[in-house]
Amino acid sequence: MASEQKSILIINGSIRGTEGNCWALSTMAASYLRTNLHTAASIFTLTDPKPPIPEVYEMINDHDGLLVVTGAYWNNWSSSLQRFIEVVTAFENSPAFFGKPVACAVTMDSVGGIEVAARIHAIFSGLGCWSPPCSTVVLSRVGQEAITASKGREDNPNDDVWCREDLHIVLQNLVTATSFPREAWISWPHIGLKVPDQPWPEQGPLNMNTPKFL
Repeated sequence: MASEQKSILIINGSIRGTEGNCWALSTMAASYLRTNLHTAASIFTLTDPKPPIPEVYEMINDHDGLLVVTGAYWNNWSSSLQRFIEVVTAFENSPAFFGKPVACAVTMDSVGGIEVAARIHAIFSGLGCWSPPCSTVVLSRVGQEAITASKGREDNPNDDVWCREDLHIVLQNLVTATSFPREAWISWPHIGLKVPDQPWPEQGPLNMNTPKFL
């Protein structure tokens, strides 16, 4: 009997949408997943118009693992990814997230990317996901220029600088992790928020019915 094909949702959090480094990484990841790892892949670009909140829930729920892609903007992720995280807080420890593996890829100019990646893993852990080994890659302009400058040298000092091909390792580990049984995990007690049945709130106030104490 053939094993069930797994699926990965690639969350493209770039503020440039379908332009720039994050889009390039997202399309590279989708192609590698489909062609080399025989895994279904979808790209969810956060600057695009989004369906209503319940449909976003179902989209996340329909995938077995997540790859979060963002640029580093003043030591933080993008504003579009921030809004996404704020809205999907309502899905915390629900079947959309709970027990699913998450990986991330961050692009940056020179600094800040690893801190952004670490906080992404922490946030998605809180939402109910878990991080496999070697599930982060951070690509910088400075690092890529260093790789190019020392290419072909004996005892190349930049052999261990993250490069685009390292994304393949992240994806291999992410796909492997999708086979881990989700029922093996348990959730801590938490007050679940109601998933609003409304259009996706792109801007304006966001009331998720969290406790008001002031």
